[in-house]
Amino acid sequence: GVCPSELRLLEAIDWIAGLERNNKAQGRRPLKAEGEGETVLAGVTVHGRADRIDRLADGGLAIIDYKTGAPPTQKAVNAGFALQLGLLGLIGRAGGFDGISGDPEAFEYWSLTRHKGSFGKLMRPDKDMPPGDFLDHAFDNFAEAVQKWLTGSEPFTAKLNPVYAPYGDYDQLIRLDEWYGRQ
Repeated sequence: GVCPSELRLLEAIDWIAGLERNNKAQGRRPLKAEGEGETVLAGVTVHGRADRIDRLADGGLAIIDYKTGAPPTQKAVNAGFALQLGLLGLIGRAGGFDGISGDPEAFEYWSLTRHKGSFGKLMRPDKDMPPGDFLDHAFDNFAEAVQKWLTGSEPFTAKLNPVYAPYGDYDQLIRLDEWYGRQ
């Protein structure tokens, strides 16, 4: 028989193969894996690594991040707490990935988890925004954070919004229980 981990691997291969067939049929092709890039955003040099960058049929770019667990929630993206793909898109728009040019138009998390009874989930974090607004949303949230904490004088905040920062391995070291509820 097939053990559960082998079955999961076979399901992963099938799911990704299906995505690749659809992408190829739409004229999309992979350009780069593990693409490292950088650009200056709001006065700060941002470095990033895109798991994958594709060329779309119209010449635009798709920025892809592989997740072995769940992708960020749409609510976290909309609230400005999940900026990863947006920042990578801003690097791409600025020409920050060596040898790659074009406007980022697609942003995707490929999650290798079970979702609603089947394997794999493709999450597009820009789905709730008009075309083109996703990168502006990422820049505005990043620039606000830079102005507050990096170039401004506001002290860093542990768990600014706890809903989007679940318990971590080191939470006991920052003694959150002593500080929650205090002004």
